[in-house]
Amino acid sequence: MSAADISRRVIVVGGGIAGLAVSMRLAQAGFPVILLEASELGSAASARNQGWLHSGALFALDTPPYARACMAALDQTLRFCPECIEPDASPMLYLFSRDDADVGSWTQAWTAAGIPWHSIPINSACAGLTGLDTTRIRYAFQLPDRAIRTSHLLFRLAAAAQAAGVEVRACTPARCLPIENRRIYGVVTSSGEVIYGQMVILAGGSSGLDMCSEFLEQCPGGQADFELIRLKSHLAALQPMIGPTPFCIPDAGGLNHLPHGTSSVFGSTQWERVSTADDLPIPKHVERLKQTIDEFFPDQISRSDSLQLWAGTTAQALRFDQIEAGRDIWPAVIDHARHVPPVDNLISVFAGRATLWAKLAEDTRRIVRAKLDVGPLQPAPRI
Repeated sequence: MSAADISRRVIVVGGGIAGLAVSMRLAQAGFPVILLEASELGSAASARNQGWLHSGALFALDTPPYARACMAALDQTLRFCPECIEPDASPMLYLFSRDDADVGSWTQAWTAAGIPWHSIPINSACAGLTGLDTTRIRYAFQLPDRAIRTSHLLFRLAAAAQAAGVEVRACTPARCLPIENRRIYGVVTSSGEVIYGQMVILAGGSSGLDMCSEFLEQCPGGQADFELIRLKSHLAALQPMIGPTPFCIPDAGGLNHLPHGTSSVFGSTQWERVSTADDLPIPKHVERLKQTIDEFFPDQISRSDSLQLWAGTTAQALRFDQIEAGRDIWPAVIDHARHVPPVDNLISVFAGRATLWAKLAEDTRRIVRAKLDVGPLQPAPRI
């Protein structure tokens, strides 16, 4: 690599969906990019999540702009990686369990956000869900949310990144970021190698949150736009699968079901703020999830051949004006030049929901280009 390339090189730390998407887009825009991943690509939370590609329907009532962004991102993901869809799974059912559910407000919000939907007779909607107590369901709609194989999306992103010229270094942990005169001059790996670059992007998710926190002190004179948090979600996988139909019940704690392979993976929309990055389940949240499953699928857990319970922890950067909203987690691109301590060539990125990977990548490209001020704007390719 030439000296000119090194002077424009961007180093991305983290090989999950966020890091791969950002690396791919920057390389497509003409930047030399090195991506460092501590273990194997996609081995962190993005590879262990539930695989829910959101249409935005769940958020349309409270945050219409977020819902529209999710719908656009869903379409973009299906164009980019159609093979990530679970092959036997249908679009998602939105089921409502309360007689007083204001479904009119929901359908109006979906229409306003540009999300296609249609009503389905309850018996038809629930026919493919073994063990469901249909007397608990009052309304049923079909929406475009899909169950996806996250591993396929990661593989496609990695292939596209490498095709665009990204140098991928798996099993290369970043040890520290040496700083001089408000600038990071590279990344020191665990082996002691110094990789020099013009800009460093932290995309390490939960495992990289501590490194980002070092450069995001909330001090007088700093930009207090973001709060860095860890969110833990709990999941339960049953075998055999109850059916190939994904569903969500918004008025029952957001109980949701995504079919994957031979398993049914259940979760909820309730995330717990935690202080550590471990993936150990919290007993009270596990019990709450199991109780909710039992309410709608009586005795299904006891009749299952296998029950697997686990938790996943993600790191997010929430703007202070969205912390109360909670669920509408936007992608965040933090320019550390505007924080204390100021670092002129460091950026941290957080994916929000994995559905919005392409928005995160394009937002990052704009900021990197503005900071490095190189060449004419490269339009985003249609994906």
